[in-house]
Amino acid sequence: MYAAHFAAGLAIGARVRRAPMWALLAGVFLPDVVWIALSAAGVEPAGSPVFFDDWSHSLVSVALEATVFALCFVRGGKAAWMPVWLAVASHFLLDAIIHPRPIAIYPHSTIHLPWNLWHWGEAQTALGFTHYWWVQLGIMVPLLCVYVMGSRQQEFALDLTWATVLTVLGLHLIF
Repeated sequence: MYAAHFAAGLAIGARVRRAPMWALLAGVFLPDVVWIALSAAGVEPAGSPVFFDDWSHSLVSVALEATVFALCFVRGGKAAWMPVWLAVASHFLLDAIIHPRPIAIYPHSTIHLPWNLWHWGEAQTALGFTHYWWVQLGIMVPLLCVYVMGSRQQEFALDLTWATVLTVLGLHLIF
């Protein structure tokens, strides 16, 4: 759900001024960065039959990652660290919808989110795209609308705003 994660970071960034946009855009991907590092170290195997990402993507893990990353921005006050925390935490919310496996509450927990929509998400629709593609688009469009409205209020350059929207939509088409 790459493009939707970008859209979430942009939406948060357009609504707040104190949090650096780079931190928000990095934050929305922090659990994936942690997962890549742990996968490379062999802690979280990425192969289909043994796929495991509880250390990087469980509810408790994402909350901890969000807290540690937000602490880097505590000098900027609540207006800086809170949006950064929210950006990282948004990763869990977005992944909870469609994820390769139901997401754990904490690492090695027997309690997981009660749904598993991955196989449904991979199924093709009549228009040729997967359900997953449509769900991501349905999440992205409102988030990008929040970004556009917030960027107008903050007086971002209009051409830069629309170039950003087109880039995120392009990423959605590619991935």
